[in-house]
Amino acid sequence: MPSKPNAASRLVFLAFLLVISAAAANDDAAARRTMEQFAGFPASDDGEGPSSDFHVDSEGLQRQIDELASFSDSPAPSVTRVLYTDKDVQARRYIKGIMNQLGLVVREDAVGNIFGRWEGSEPGLGAVATGSHVDAIPFSGKFDGVVGVLGALEAISLLKRSAFLPKRSLEVIMFTSEEPTRFGISCLGSRLMAGIEELAQSLRKVVDNQNVSFLDAAESAGYKLNLEDLHSVFLKTDKYSAFIELHIEQGPILEKEGSRYPYWHCYCNCCSCKS
Repeated sequence: MPSKPNAASRLVFLAFLLVISAAAANDDAAARRTMEQFAGFPASDDGEGPSSDFHVDSEGLQRQIDELASFSDSPAPSVTRVLYTDKDVQARRYIKGIMNQLGLVVREDAVGNIFGRWEGSEPGLGAVATGSHVDAIPFSGKFDGVVGVLGALEAISLLKRSAFLPKRSLEVIMFTSEEPTRFGISCLGSRLMAGIEELAQSLRKVVDNQNVSFLDAAESAGYKLNLEDLHSVFLKTDKYSAFIELHIEQGPILEKEGSRYPYWHCYCNCCSCKS
């Protein structure tokens, strides 16, 4: 059953709002006001919670986006980064490097979903998760999915710099193969995490247009797995208490509504994942 948003999920959402606002306005004071307007309460409290030093490293975030875009099989400004190719492996290494720099506990599952965890004071509670993907269809842009991963890492960095100490663990996830480019299967990593048995079965025999099997492609990227390993990706019940994703809007709605930030939106879902 869905649960109510907890304090940690609200705070990560606020941090996301600050990241979006600062990126769009390039003005920390304006970003803080925007975040407080969305939240309905101040960005910081006296004596408890994060300090008032909420400052987004907008230049650093843009630099990371540009650096990640350089791992591409097509020339700039386009990005092509297909599942388990050399450029995909380089991008994965880059994301794990940032996670390690932030002091997160980094792990990967059998298909390469990447997790960076900031342990909370009560790690037995369901974690608050956020993230997206970094694979890219041929000749796409450099923001699709990427802002949900790098933006999440900047939000975590912001909370760490503000001396926030989470009760629930916070986890940034880089999902494997959101795009269907190579095997014709979209949201591959996240659907496996959701326990889709039909997908696990189909991955046993699917091949790409070069007749390379999913298992062989995974092994070429460093993920040597057998058929039973696919089930190890399935999440257990109550692993996460909430999930938030920052993503570009892939339509005209926000722009038509005259939003100050017409290209970004957040998905927020409080959930109880089932295996």
